[in-house]
Amino acid sequence: MRYFSFVDEKTSDATLSLVYHNMPNDKIKVYPSSDVKVCSVDADDALVAEWLDAQVVEMIEITIAEFQTKRAESEQWLLEWQFLKKQRERELTSSSVVVNSIEYDADETAMDRIDRILTLANWKYNQAVAGGMSPVEAYAAVYKTTVTWKGRDNEFHDIQIESLAKAQEAAINKMKTVWEKYE
Repeated sequence: MRYFSFVDEKTSDATLSLVYHNMPNDKIKVYPSSDVKVCSVDADDALVAEWLDAQVVEMIEITIAEFQTKRAESEQWLLEWQFLKKQRERELTSSSVVVNSIEYDADETAMDRIDRILTLANWKYNQAVAGGMSPVEAYAAVYKTTVTWKGRDNEFHDIQIESLAKAQEAAINKMKTVWEKYE
């Protein structure tokens, strides 16, 4: 990804100044701010060089930090960001993971519920070890215990606490992936 700033004195519509010469429109994002316009170009160096040669205004290459600062001033970016936040929220609230053939809700509410079970299990594990059990015995006594849990299918399943921990880990990893996708 490469970043550029430019001044377009002929029109307030930045897209009119760009020549999409051999460049798909989805590879160029333009954000007008108060004093300059900035754009990101997602292409290999050869295509960017060809694209730069076809421009009718001077493009000045800038850093990603400079791009992000100027982009943040753009009303267009603010609207896009609000839209992206809503998209991210929809994706997070409808998220699910599968562990041992059971599908679990993976939204924050479901993760909070799993946290309560795992917090209690951790306390019981520590109690068992403090009471003289070996770590292996304590693990088997606590995390291999079966509990009834309602899956995403709205049915009750008998599962081991260990499976809830695996579901929690998968949900956290999925949440991280979603957050990174919308950075």
